[in-house]
Amino acid sequence: MRKGNTYALTKEVMAVLAEKPGVEFTEINISDLNLPFCASCHLCFSEGEEFCPHNDTALGIRSALAECDGVIIGSATYMWAINAALKNLLDHLAYGFHRPFLFGKKGMVIATSKGAGEKGVTKYIKTVLGQLGINGAVVFTLNEKEKQLQTNSGKKLNTAAERFYSSIVSNRQIKPTLKNIVVHNAFRAMALSKFSDSERDTRFWGQPGFHNKAYPAKAGAFKYAVGAAVYGIAKRSTEIVGRIYEKRKKARE
Repeated sequence: MRKGNTYALTKEVMAVLAEKPGVEFTEINISDLNLPFCASCHLCFSEGEEFCPHNDTALGIRSALAECDGVIIGSATYMWAINAALKNLLDHLAYGFHRPFLFGKKGMVIATSKGAGEKGVTKYIKTVLGQLGINGAVVFTLNEKEKQLQTNSGKKLNTAAERFYSSIVSNRQIKPTLKNIVVHNAFRAMALSKFSDSERDTRFWGQPGFHNKAYPAKAGAFKYAVGAAVYGIAKRSTEIVGRIYEKRKKARE
């Protein structure tokens, strides 16, 4: 909101990247969007994100994310957490946990604080990006109280910016974490179960590369195996619970 330290660091990263060939930016200041709070209407889950009551703004953000090669997210630390404006935007993208749409993109996360909590902020944002499809986001944090001990912080920021740029131009796939694999396959199992309550999710996970793979990008043999196991267990569990629910529903009728 203040366009203070986090904003300044993000601008420094942009300045480094602007010197690279072919780099263009779309800058979104979330506090300027006047995006209403997520109403938790669940329409994005059940019907589709285009039915969000705030889709005049929210779908524009999704489009910008879908068209880019890399995403940089900056957040100041408010009470050891991300700021409210960013949380509200991420809430509007929550359907992306059910239907991840950022595979192949690269990410960078920047956070600052006056005292503590900035590492927790970047960890949370990196986790969210991972579930949306962006694995291994580059992280940079700065703590103002420790700044006098971080005499090489400018060099570290440049290094982080270079790593982010290299990850984009190399087009290399970054492997997901084990947690990403587990959550991904839990959603896959729920969506492909005959007891799924979201036709939109079922259609999404029925696509080639999703219904028949533990992960739609390079993950490694061990993680593929874990994903397949989680999928099998989650699907059986979903069907057991679904049958119990149907039996009780019939009994009430």
